[in-house]
Amino acid sequence: MDARTRRSRDALVAAAYALAEQRDIGSITVTDITHASGISRDTFYRHARDPVDLIATALHAELAQALSEFGDLLESPGSTPDDGYRATDDHVFAGPARVFLTHVRTHATLYRMAASGSLSGRLQSVLIEPAREILSGHLRRHPEIVPAELAPLSASSFAMAVAYAAGGTVAAAEAWLITGDLDDLDGAIHIVLAASPQWWGYRS
Repeated sequence: MDARTRRSRDALVAAAYALAEQRDIGSITVTDITHASGISRDTFYRHARDPVDLIATALHAELAQALSEFGDLLESPGSTPDDGYRATDDHVFAGPARVFLTHVRTHATLYRMAASGSLSGRLQSVLIEPAREILSGHLRRHPEIVPAELAPLSASSFAMAVAYAAGGTVAAAEAWLITGDLDDLDGAIHIVLAASPQWWGYRS
């Protein structure tokens, strides 16, 4: 993407995000976004089919890019951000959980507004798909972590295990948005990791 195209896309996304923090994304029109961004309708349609597509695609790309740094979780060194972890430092998903919940907190108002509207399912998939991807990759690389009572995983049981873990993580994030203290990121990470099945893996 060249610099001019990127600037146009960034302006459209910024305008769409701002509008989505004020009302349900289902009520936002292309005209709303083009007026707010100063970008033409023709240019808008080069980037997205509709406002929901623009917002969902941008959020998904942002989260997927942030999570892309995590490759082989069992073999990579632990990440140690300046503000530190809790006792869950040794959990292989400590880093991804921090990135995931930071994304949710960054866009808390937008996600809260979407949760009250008719298109919450579309934005829920924005969170579920990257979670499934990182969980699936981890499980494919490390089938040895599966407990004896579940091994070997069939295609169906693999999909169920990943869906359960991803869905639970997203549900926990949604509950945090509604009832939790968004300033307590470490506390949210701790709860998500402590509540997840331990067999998904801890570093020794």
